[in-house]
Amino acid sequence: MKTLVTGAGGFVGGRLVEILEADRPGSTLAGIRRWSTAARIGRLPVDIVQCDVMNPDQVAKHLPEVHQVVHCATGPGDVNVEGTRNVLQASLDAGVERVVHISTIALYGDKVGELTEDDAPELSGVPYADSKLRTEEVCREFVDRGLALSVVRPTIVYGPFSPNWTEEFAVRLQNRPWPFPRELSSGTCNLVYVDDLVAAIRLALTRPEAVGEVFNINGPEYPTWFEYFLALNRAMGLPPLESKSSLGSQVAAWGMKPVRAGAKFALARFGDQIMNLYKSSELAKKVMKGAEGAIRKSPTTGEFELYSKVISFPNTKAEQLLGYRPAVDMEAGVGRSVAWLKHSGFLDGGRPVRHA
Repeated sequence: MKTLVTGAGGFVGGRLVEILEADRPGSTLAGIRRWSTAARIGRLPVDIVQCDVMNPDQVAKHLPEVHQVVHCATGPGDVNVEGTRNVLQASLDAGVERVVHISTIALYGDKVGELTEDDAPELSGVPYADSKLRTEEVCREFVDRGLALSVVRPTIVYGPFSPNWTEEFAVRLQNRPWPFPRELSSGTCNLVYVDDLVAAIRLALTRPEAVGEVFNINGPEYPTWFEYFLALNRAMGLPPLESKSSLGSQVAAWGMKPVRAGAKFALARFGDQIMNLYKSSELAKKVMKGAEGAIRKSPTTGEFELYSKVISFPNTKAEQLLGYRPAVDMEAGVGRSVAWLKHSGFLDGGRPVRHA
């Protein structure tokens, strides 16, 4: 039983490859777009192949030798929609036995409360979430055409190598004062440890009940965001968490909006010139690093919206149809994450190059 994992150089795809290869040596085909992303999985005796999902011929080349596909690859623009279409079309043509597509709970938009798979997704105006919603429409099209496909919608996936929910917070927590006070981060943090997500993916690959279904995948608890910040801060051995005032945090967020917008515009229009200046001038490099640090330390208005939202995603359907049971609670997941952070040098206040 051979499994192709697209996006194997990423956070979730990389962990899936590690676990599959440990359980079934020689059974995994790790698909990557750029060889530079293969450092993590390159230490394993696993077959690594170039598989740019935007290149239909490159995708189709690898499908005849596999029985299962887990589509983890994602990206900007048309990559989510058209890349997924390419993977699913090649899977259908090759007679692949089972496909699992990794989606996101972000496509529920601004809804709050307890949400299940029966709650309809909605366009939110957020490009990533909206592209994932269109991608699920492509998935439904291929299910109707006979492809044995399941969709998994993970919540907040954290753990070693998580760029957004582990690495970023580890770097930011070492700066004081912390910009997210309790009263502005009391919403629900639907954490799922990456190994629990991998367990759900593997169940979706094998259970006949999974075909044609969509599953929200969450962890075993519903902590608040501030509780997660406290747990991570404590496990990292940092001083007690002292927050800015609510007003101070909100003023900082709004004050940085034009700075962020200006930086984004400048990089989009003059990226090459800016990088040349960065490389050639120590003064320019110092100024740019200072600006980047200020942007990273400051909260965004969107973060306040996310961290205050009271919303939960029960695992009921995944439990009933897949037999899914999340095994890693927040305390254990944070402990494992911080052990990796220490090993990788994130507790020295920097953002190091990841170890292979």
